[in-house]
Amino acid sequence: MKRIVLILTAVLITTAISAQNRFDALRYSQNFYEGSARSMAMGNAFTSLGGDLGTLSINPASSAIYKYSEFLFTPSIVFNNSNSTYQSHNSSESMTKFGVSSLGYVSYFNTSKRSNKLMNLNFSVAINKLNNYNSRFYASGTTTNSSWLSDVANSAAGIQSSQLDIQNVGDTYPYYNSGASWKAILAWNSNLLDRLPDSDQDYIGATEKISGTTIVVAGPLDQKFLRERTGGVSEFVLNFGGNISNKFYFGASLDVQTVQYSDFQKYSEFAVTTSLFPSKFDNFSHTYRLNTSGAGVNAKIGMIYTPVKGLRLGASIASPTFMSLTDEWDESIKAHYSDGYNQSILSPLGQYEYIVITPMRVNLGISYVFGKYGAISADYEGVDYSSAKMKATESYDDTFNEENDLIAQDFVFANNLRLGIELRPVTSFALRAGYAFYQNPEKDFGFDTKYLSLGAGFRTKSGLFADLGVQRRLVQNEGFSLYNDIPGHLAPRGTSDYSGWKVLLSLGFRF
Repeated sequence: MKRIVLILTAVLITTAISAQNRFDALRYSQNFYEGSARSMAMGNAFTSLGGDLGTLSINPASSAIYKYSEFLFTPSIVFNNSNSTYQSHNSSESMTKFGVSSLGYVSYFNTSKRSNKLMNLNFSVAINKLNNYNSRFYASGTTTNSSWLSDVANSAAGIQSSQLDIQNVGDTYPYYNSGASWKAILAWNSNLLDRLPDSDQDYIGATEKISGTTIVVAGPLDQKFLRERTGGVSEFVLNFGGNISNKFYFGASLDVQTVQYSDFQKYSEFAVTTSLFPSKFDNFSHTYRLNTSGAGVNAKIGMIYTPVKGLRLGASIASPTFMSLTDEWDESIKAHYSDGYNQSILSPLGQYEYIVITPMRVNLGISYVFGKYGAISADYEGVDYSSAKMKATESYDDTFNEENDLIAQDFVFANNLRLGIELRPVTSFALRAGYAFYQNPEKDFGFDTKYLSLGAGFRTKSGLFADLGVQRRLVQNEGFSLYNDIPGHLAPRGTSDYSGWKVLLSLGFRF
């Protein structure tokens, strides 16, 4: 018999559901710098080079190199690609986004007339993009061996069915008092789960049937999954730098990071032949939506030293960033049956505020400037991701103790490398190339991230300049499954790869 429940649509009821985990801390701790077109083209290997507003987020002493004032604006285009193979079916997706990678101004003050050693003091403000989350992924295939609902039914085992019932719009009782996930609660109330005979706490999915003493998938299922992520992390930099005797350059900054992240996931199953399903199942879709917003603060200090003409040594330290974040999310299920019965249910809107403390990071650099003819540079960045922390907003709340233990256990110290070269065949024109390697911060999963970049720049005697940078993110491969294994049945495995391009154009003038 079909259970009669309310159709819940657009329910905006706030609940405090702690769905955060250690991967949130990792997401907001990683920096894949964009910067200016010039810096990106050289792999952002600018810890010791300086003189670029796009790299103030790497070394605040970068501003001290300037011997003029400058305004910089860098719009960007980001192309992200993904490919998947699932159940022998190949799928591709892509996403294109426009944005601003860097915007800034440095003001130069000549102090050499007042001091024999302090040659200049510079003040800067800039906004630099630290991370870009935009991506789209799609997978599809046909299987006769397992179902998403098999996993959901297994997860609800041991919970009395009466505890899963939604009684009215905005009802959060089933979640808080049963221990069931929202996807199990929504599946039960949309008839996608049913009780097994002679049991009030064991379940079978609408895509399954009982064959003898075994639960099996009733027929072939077309499975589809779409995930779309958007947003990023940007940093507002308030900076000052100084130059002592054209040998030692120092800088410090106070930085405010802003976070915006959205995650949309939709999983669907369709019966290839509806007559094979005793439940009259036709299709269902489960949607999950998450939006995260917040801000954080940190401080940086840095230096650049020139022991001999042309050679530059650089170092910087960034304090942990203290982020205050708010998550809002909901889930929904739409179910359709071959007899014409339909059901659509939306969970209440979940909201939770929490704190992420990212690791401190250290940058070291060495470069050599060949006068007006070019430069080569190399950077090392060290970040201990296992030291990241998550906290509840209330000091007495120990919600994240387990997650912090997992952060320390599953994440590692990452060693990142950036390399760059610039050639100036003529004074007004430059060619650039770079490479960046960001080590995988996870102990057992994940992958290294690698970038290759090229660029060119042109400047006029009047102070106007334009730089173009193109960056290629090299292909990264990983395996995936769309739901969990259950006893006796493995969820299908797939493979995916990710790659992308960034194109930056910096426009500015010096005066």
